[in-house]
Amino acid sequence: MPRKLIFTLLASIAAHAAVAYQLIHKTEEEQHTISMGSVKAPISMTFSTVTLPEPEPQPEPKPKPKPEIEPPPEPEPEPPEPKKDTLVIPDPIPEPEPEEEVVEEEIPEPVIEQVVESALEETEVEGLSDEPVFVSEPEILNWTQPRYPRSAQRRNQQGVVMLEVTVDEDGKALTISVLESSGFDTLDRSAIAAVESWEFKPQRRNNHFVQSRVHVPVAFQLN
Repeated sequence: MPRKLIFTLLASIAAHAAVAYQLIHKTEEEQHTISMGSVKAPISMTFSTVTLPEPEPQPEPKPKPKPEIEPPPEPEPEPPEPKKDTLVIPDPIPEPEPEEEVVEEEIPEPVIEQVVESALEETEVEGLSDEPVFVSEPEILNWTQPRYPRSAQRRNQQGVVMLEVTVDEDGKALTISVLESSGFDTLDRSAIAAVESWEFKPQRRNNHFVQSRVHVPVAFQLN
């Protein structure tokens, strides 16, 4: 029961008790007066009974809500397997049947001719190696210009020197001789000195490098 309700009931009882006491005390005085004097009509007193209210029923405690259990997530559906491309193999194309090749039988050359030809080649090589081959139009790979002697210039000496040069298998000058002189010894010597350092194209015969002979004209002219 709440304390506030108890205090209210106690205060109500105390108030009723005080009123009852005063009434009793007053009745005694009146009775004393009645006994002493004239008799008066009796006084009726009514006491009210205080009915205490029944305690209100306390509400039953509400049950605690049950925690909501989240359902497990549904598994994601697996992605469909990718379709594999189907490799279509075409039917093999039938290869054409190879045509029969007609093989011509080689008729071997007579052995006598081969022996004769090889003998001729050996003879040519031997002959070429013994005597240098003459080249009418030689090819000069490297050359230096002959020096014009100052003494010949002062004396106004001019002319053309024709030289014959023997060239080895490497294109170098082996020997140099004067076929036709310029008429001046100084000019002839200057031409020979220059041609000694020249380089000619080697000559080949039957797959062999051989010596050669060339004619080289050297001109000395004043402007």
